[in-house]
Amino acid sequence: MIVAAILTVLGLLIGVGIVQQYGLRLSGVLVVPLFAVYALYDFVAIPAFTLGTVAAYVGLIVLQRRTFLFGRQLLLASMGLSTTVPLGVFGGLSLIGVPGLTFSEVTFVGSILPGVAAYNYHQLEADRRREDVLLSVATLIGLTGLGVGLVNLSLAPYLGQLTPPVLYSDGSDIAVLQQAVVSDSSFTLGASLSLVLGAILVGLLVSEGAYFRWGIRLNGLIALPLLALFSLQSAAVLPLYVAGLAVVYWSITQIHRRTLLYGRVLLAIGLAIAVAGFVPVAIVVPVSTGLHLFFTAVLVGIGAYNLHRMPPEHRSTSIALSASAFVGFLGGLRLLIEPTRAGLLVDPGLLEFGVAVAVLAVGAVTAIRLERLRPSAAERRRIASHDHT
Repeated sequence: MIVAAILTVLGLLIGVGIVQQYGLRLSGVLVVPLFAVYALYDFVAIPAFTLGTVAAYVGLIVLQRRTFLFGRQLLLASMGLSTTVPLGVFGGLSLIGVPGLTFSEVTFVGSILPGVAAYNYHQLEADRRREDVLLSVATLIGLTGLGVGLVNLSLAPYLGQLTPPVLYSDGSDIAVLQQAVVSDSSFTLGASLSLVLGAILVGLLVSEGAYFRWGIRLNGLIALPLLALFSLQSAAVLPLYVAGLAVVYWSITQIHRRTLLYGRVLLAIGLAIAVAGFVPVAIVVPVSTGLHLFFTAVLVGIGAYNLHRMPPEHRSTSIALSASAFVGFLGGLRLLIEPTRAGLLVDPGLLEFGVAVAVLAVGAVTAIRLERLRPSAAERRRIASHDHT
């Protein structure tokens, strides 16, 4: 995990510098550093993510011309295109017998990144877009080159064995190429890609449904189903997520108060704190694979920033609804897949059942309260007619 953390934190800090100095987006806060990790772990990610970015960007142009979608709706559409188009193309090529084009679980988890990049390019003016693409590619090449230099047999005892490996695992293409594999622990979600896609889609619907109905954002678009899948593979993921969320939220709140940094810069700082902070944790905490821990750190950084930017009066409500949704995902996925021995709900008992019922009850009470506070159809019509007059 050490090399993946180095590349990610360095990429985030470079992005902060570019945002502050030039006002560019560098494809999105996380896109370039995570793309560098993906490119080294799974070589198929390079053509897959390139195809996903192009497909999403072209799709955004068509959607903007022919529909009334805008803002967050365009972002969601872009993420959907960047996931489904490469999956369909690579799946079709694999079916007709083209070798070496398997769409791995790791690549699938990151397939929304090209959609984020395409959306950011789409929001920029033409001259700024060109500069952003060039700087993104240059940064990506630099980070990837650094990763190639850090993953080798001579450094394996130091960078590959102190923590659960990511780029030194047997699933890492660069480790296999460099003959520097130090572990046979492979990343898995314990579910088929179709089930993972279904869980993510339900997560998007739940998250967007809560915002559309009550104006409350849950803690991440796809974080809850992914966190549930990770927890079924490694029970340590959940307490680490909760503790990390609290620590990173407090940290970026203090940084914001003292520096007035906000937006992309504060998000990048939160992510850097989360990823760097999880490295020493990884040395002592039993997690099934380094990638579970790495992705959990990323979810912590995003979740902490989401909590920070919420109106204070919405935070407790969002936490209650998010926790209830997580329990729902965890229980639903437990019925469909078998957890590992190190995962949650291997042999659920009364304690687990009681906690789940309590969390769901809090979420239900919160939803009922929000529904009662929601204006009726008649009130909304009265407000609309008053605005027109």
